[in-house]
Amino acid sequence: MHQHKLSRCRIYTGSSFSLEAGGAMTEHSEVWNLHLVYQLSHIPPGFDEDVLRRVRAIEGVTSVAVVPSYDAAAHLAFSTRYANVVGAAVEAKQCLQEAIDAHNATLWWWQRKVRLVDESTVRKVA
Repeated sequence: MHQHKLSRCRIYTGSSFSLEAGGAMTEHSEVWNLHLVYQLSHIPPGFDEDVLRRVRAIEGVTSVAVVPSYDAAAHLAFSTRYANVVGAAVEAKQCLQEAIDAHNATLWWWQRKVRLVDESTVRKVA
């Protein structure tokens, strides 16, 4: 079994992705639970399900679900092994952008486009 000792650190990929790891030993096989958090100008019917379907297709993702949120942001929970965390987080944000682009491509110029109100993030949750 290959283990890494991580001191208190943050992993950054881009300007809005950070994961914190404690000082304990972390195995490559450990499953991390992550949330893709995003806030859109409006959420068209079926949009969250489209993002969920795209994230589910990411290699190494073991589960995906929409999580109720107490704020205006959408939370999509997904799990992956420690070894896949950074790649899965980057791909999840790409899936969100692809879903936005695909939805907006179907609209006429006068229809209201979907846009991110704030930059999306991926967070580790307990």
